[in-house]
Amino acid sequence: MAIGVRLYKINNSLTEWFSWRQSDTAAVGRFLQQNNFNLLKPQYYDLSNIQSAVDNPGGWRMVEFPIYNAMFAGLNSTFPAISLEMWARIVTIAFSLLIIVCLFFILESEFGLAEAFFGSLFFAVNPFIVFYSRTILPDMPATAMAFLAIYFLYRYLKGDWFVLLLASLSMATALLMKPTVIFFIVPALYLLWIKAHSSANKIITIVVFMLFSILPLVWWRHYIQQFPEGIPYSQWLLTSVNTSTGLQSIFFRPAFFRWIFFERISQLIMGGYLVFFLLFGLFIETKKNLKLHFWLFLAALLYLFTFQGGNVQHEYYQILIMPALAMLVGVGVGNYFRQKKAGYLVLRVLITLAIFTSATLFTFYQVRGKYDEQPNLMLIADVLHSLTNKNDLIVSDSQGDTTLLYLSDRRGYPAPYRELPILKDQGADYFVTQNLDYKEKLAGQYSLVFENDQVLIFKL
Repeated sequence: MAIGVRLYKINNSLTEWFSWRQSDTAAVGRFLQQNNFNLLKPQYYDLSNIQSAVDNPGGWRMVEFPIYNAMFAGLNSTFPAISLEMWARIVTIAFSLLIIVCLFFILESEFGLAEAFFGSLFFAVNPFIVFYSRTILPDMPATAMAFLAIYFLYRYLKGDWFVLLLASLSMATALLMKPTVIFFIVPALYLLWIKAHSSANKIITIVVFMLFSILPLVWWRHYIQQFPEGIPYSQWLLTSVNTSTGLQSIFFRPAFFRWIFFERISQLIMGGYLVFFLLFGLFIETKKNLKLHFWLFLAALLYLFTFQGGNVQHEYYQILIMPALAMLVGVGVGNYFRQKKAGYLVLRVLITLAIFTSATLFTFYQVRGKYDEQPNLMLIADVLHSLTNKNDLIVSDSQGDTTLLYLSDRRGYPAPYRELPILKDQGADYFVTQNLDYKEKLAGQYSLVFENDQVLIFKL
């Protein structure tokens, strides 16, 4: 079932929701193929200073270490019959399925079959999770590796000492894929702390785990300082959101709580109705000694409160909290089933299924539009690709969105962030815009080489 729903529109072009971020991720994979998989020099199509405030003529993309990108690029190079984008989505799907497996085993071992079934069912079919389980983003693979580390530490808690190394390697990989998953360290430290029998053992084990997990990330962050032009400015992700009037602080403002806890978690992700089980899992005491679901929820809260701007601005930031929500939903269903005063067990099961169905439909109603493509963008990219040469640099009037550059396989500038004569001096060859007013503005200055009712293309 989980695989089936994730195959919905898997062959979409990169013009769906958050196409700009998916295009950047896919671009790194495409350039890895062209550059003999040099993982230390990830590149993409944007040569502007829009991301970092420093001109980026090398097109460096120094964010996550490109493990995920190398995986789908390598698969595409080995099996080229399947497109690069399709392989990227398949890899993301595989990682999301890994989370489902880990969820089931942890919940079944610690709580019971009902908790395991409904917790993993939530992650398997929730439309919000399903959509982001087949996007070309590093967030789901990184979350999967971090949660795999939690699973290994849970096994370590049960006596399997050798998996401590596997947990460290998984966490290190996760942090290289997406450093924001560092908040999974919170439940990891909890599991390590309750495992050791003495204070000395606790400290030694935690130090060893932290060193193995974090040192690769420290090395990568130190290495990329050589390429400041390739490091996007990210301070605003902590406190602010981009608006039509510029950056606006949302740090602990009422709008932050409304957007995250009501609009996103309650309505968009939980479909309204599943909040019932979320609260049951959070506030109804369980008889089990291990409180892993609480610590995962604490890690999720710390993450939300740290990256307030990013979480409000970009809903895909909530991918990292999905395992915590799934575990709480599963525990909540189990707690509800044990409430004998709530009626016959059969009735409780029917109510649970009705709530799950209603919430899923309500969420899908909100999510379905995210699959919509922009066919006009594909047509413009085809025209641009046919009119220009491989080495031509393009200025696109796209407000920083690199989707058109990716689709046309041309490097350049995703916005006229400087005057066109200056960009021409920097090497730009063509200017493409969907603002038809430019026909009069640039008349007599540049040659109009293509025109229709959607786009203008000027040769600079």
